[in-house]
Amino acid sequence: MDVSRFHKLDIVLLCGIYGSGKMEFAMKYFKDQGRSRISRSEIRRAMYEMLNFGEKWSPDRFSEENDALVKHIERRTAEHLLHFKNKILVINTFITKRSRKGMIDLARQMKKSIGAIFLNRPLEQCLERNRQNPFPVPQEVLFSLHARIELPDKGEGLDDVMIVTYK
Repeated sequence: MDVSRFHKLDIVLLCGIYGSGKMEFAMKYFKDQGRSRISRSEIRRAMYEMLNFGEKWSPDRFSEENDALVKHIERRTAEHLLHFKNKILVINTFITKRSRKGMIDLARQMKKSIGAIFLNRPLEQCLERNRQNPFPVPQEVLFSLHARIELPDKGEGLDDVMIVTYK
């Protein structure tokens, strides 16, 4: 798979539901490419463990009230890295146009290029891969996310889009 055109972009959104393989894809195609990685899941885990004196985080510890702070940290980290001319890979589900809008708006405000790669894996595969994850997300979350998927397109303000469809 050729993702080389995305290496030129300032911001790449790596999208897909839990279990779609975002971290695996990131490691295979973006590691050692001079790009900083921002992962909302890792921010959640680090923040929870810090605030709770090292108690281990798991997805059942997810809290909507804390997620507003996680999103704020994600955005401020992106702003900081972009200000210093770093290219970034932002890993999150980003399954709806609304969920991608904040990063697209940031790109436009900072005059940066942005693209999205959506890992479109069948729900059954995502459920199985999620079960094997050391931090599995409740399967109801996967069902809910899968039902709301809006594939990205350039009409949202993205400079480039790639949909990776798994069979």
